[in-house]
Amino acid sequence: MTNTRDADHEAVRILSDYIKIDTTNPPGNERVAVDFLAGILKAEGIEYKIYEPEPGRASIRAHLPGTGEKKPLILMTHIDVVPADASEWSFDPFGGEIIDGFVTGRGALDTKGQGAMLLMALLALKREGIEPSRDVIFLACADEEMAGNYGAGYLVEKHADELEAGLVLNEGGMGIVGLLADKPLMAVATAEKGLCWLKLAVTGPPGHGSAPHGENALERLNLAVSRVIERGTDFDVKPAVAAYFKNLAEGWPFLAEYQKDGDTNTLIKNLKDASLLSNPMISSMLKNTISLTVMHSGDKTNTIPSRAEAHLDCRLLPGEDIETFAAAVTKTLADDGIEVSYLDTSVANESPFDTDEYETIVRVIGEHLPDAIITPSMLTGCSDSRFFRKIGVPTYGVMPALVSLGDVVSMIHGIDEKISVENVINGTNIMTDIVRALCGR
Repeated sequence: MTNTRDADHEAVRILSDYIKIDTTNPPGNERVAVDFLAGILKAEGIEYKIYEPEPGRASIRAHLPGTGEKKPLILMTHIDVVPADASEWSFDPFGGEIIDGFVTGRGALDTKGQGAMLLMALLALKREGIEPSRDVIFLACADEEMAGNYGAGYLVEKHADELEAGLVLNEGGMGIVGLLADKPLMAVATAEKGLCWLKLAVTGPPGHGSAPHGENALERLNLAVSRVIERGTDFDVKPAVAAYFKNLAEGWPFLAEYQKDGDTNTLIKNLKDASLLSNPMISSMLKNTISLTVMHSGDKTNTIPSRAEAHLDCRLLPGEDIETFAAAVTKTLADDGIEVSYLDTSVANESPFDTDEYETIVRVIGEHLPDAIITPSMLTGCSDSRFFRKIGVPTYGVMPALVSLGDVVSMIHGIDEKISVENVINGTNIMTDIVRALCGR
């Protein structure tokens, strides 16, 4: 049972109310949530500004002035969430109920929970009345779950002068329990893969299904895509990933050989021997990935289609050139009749993890979680961090909650998403201390 006092904790109440606001993207409708956040900021006397490039697609920037000794700190989160089919859930995905010690609903982990923690950190600084060494900006953005065109991407392009910063804290990192035998793992996201979404299209003569003519567009596309999937990609261990597994060796003894020699070939061998290369969450950190996600062709069983189209979701490691990768895919297709075009792209990005500010984040987390292994990590998806890293601002993904790996996999963009009340409270305390430390003199 949840302690009544814990359930009444301010961060828990804010998150519960925040989840109740349906910001499913599409369509987004973030303006309603922005008005909710603006009400809290106004009550605290914190200056804010709302941006709304399209009706309903709103973001909010709150500003707490500092001494200017350091460049501003941006506390970034996103307001929108992915769809949730209520018929698949055991509770209302937009109920925000507290059930058996958990705040429940879409966005609890991705990423309204993190947003509530960041907001509480801002409120704590304001209430303490101590002028921070840098301006602190709370930035809650629309449209992260799609392309960012109405959110962070738009803001960085159109309002860069209001978002000058020396550091950004965002989503991407998280604490995982159960991955290591006796220690929690706290990952701080310092890098993320790039996006290369490809559309493959081919045409051919139509015909009757009873008389195959050998030029079936769908068959050609199937064969070509199969060549790409079967070819796969090679392992390539990037610095953040190398550091990640070297730190994991403290809890995974089978990585002792790699921890000792630092050879990435040893890492691949150790992971293979432990049967972990087949784990998609691990293998996707070690190479570029290609997923066939969409295929369109035909509408009648007895008619050979004249056109076939497929979409490939490719995620690229830092340092990879998008055009070079697309050219390699085109070559592997081995069919000059297939037209290859881009649906969307973004360059892989990373921030250094040898900075004083990164070390400050690690130190504060370690003070709260002395048994945790804290490590840089690479997000295999993409987030709004890419927009700030692109303009040279170090950006770190921090979500100081401890969640089982199974829950991360099943709940984020999945079913029955929730976060424990304990995580909300402890995470708020950790996040607030991180912000205090980064704003100290």
